[in-house]
Amino acid sequence: MCIRDSTRIYPNDNNNKWIEYLAKNKFFSFLIDPKYGGIKLSVNELSNLLTKVTSRDPTLGVITMVPNSLGPGELLTMYGTEQQKNKYLPKLASGEMIPCFGLTGPTNGSDATGSIDEGEVILNDKGDKIVNVVINKRYITLGPVANLVGVAFKLKDKYDLLDKGKQGVTVALIEKNKYGLKQLTHHNPMNAGFPNGTLKGSIQIPVENIIGGEKNAGNGWKMLMECLSAGRGISLPATANASSKVASFGIYHYIKVRDQFNMPLENMEAIQEKFNKIIYNTWIIQSSIELTNDILDSGSSPAVISAIMKQQTTERGRNVLNEALDIHGGAGICLGYSNFLEKFYRSAPIGITVEGSNTLTRSLIVFGQGLNKSHPHIFEILD
Repeated sequence: MCIRDSTRIYPNDNNNKWIEYLAKNKFFSFLIDPKYGGIKLSVNELSNLLTKVTSRDPTLGVITMVPNSLGPGELLTMYGTEQQKNKYLPKLASGEMIPCFGLTGPTNGSDATGSIDEGEVILNDKGDKIVNVVINKRYITLGPVANLVGVAFKLKDKYDLLDKGKQGVTVALIEKNKYGLKQLTHHNPMNAGFPNGTLKGSIQIPVENIIGGEKNAGNGWKMLMECLSAGRGISLPATANASSKVASFGIYHYIKVRDQFNMPLENMEAIQEKFNKIIYNTWIIQSSIELTNDILDSGSSPAVISAIMKQQTTERGRNVLNEALDIHGGAGICLGYSNFLEKFYRSAPIGITVEGSNTLTRSLIVFGQGLNKSHPHIFEILD
């Protein structure tokens, strides 16, 4: 349902109650140290929690995932100044602040290195250094409801005003309703129900709002690459784990009680074939997640393995749901309370598309970066 006025359409205010519930109950604080009020979880613990939440509803999983993945919380924890940490991390941990992160623009798609917004360092009327930037961020989960926004842009310093930083990709923080930030547009990804929209505005950001301060100007790409592995390696695989387990559990019981042609479905070889594929792929998803979580918990941040996990688990999760829908038959394609697969089936393309589409991930990172650079001979030949 929507609330309409003469110029805009708003999601029903009741839609925000679950976001507020999760925030106030510290579901957004799992990357934040206890000294700032957070509930710092290990990778295994975070993965298990995201799997559990997503198994109830994929929309709640997405909403929980974003603040505990790439975003202001993680970037502040790893790179923020002490002043920034003391100001923002307690508010993120308590749920007073809801974060989001804006990276790419309208035409980027999966190309995070493409034509992202550009800004330049100038002096304002008081002689203070500020970043003058026009932002136009296209697909930002929690964008319409966040009150602490991280943004990435290419910074230019043609007047040589930076004392410590340098030109290049930079990440900074903007609070809601400050510096001209506009959070007006709502998208509707596959009718899944989570808030998603644009970040826009011609804004002037104080240099001290750069995460890590002026010295981190131009270091944004390194910062982003080190943090992106969480979304690829933890969060999205957890959602695939959840949907696959729901499908496996539900279909296992369904084929025992559903009769056709005077026999239960579980006795039909064609059904057995499909169910075996469901269990096989679910087992691979679960096993690979446990292995990867242990690697991440050991302190490593393997970009290629994280990319493999994102691509493989979400693809296999979609295959599981396809097989499950085939078995569930008419009950699987009719909307209603008893259809336990529909919301997962509808959300499956989202995980495959975001954080770099699977087509890009497979070609550019898994093969282009991983295989070619790890092979003892291929890279030399290509070079």
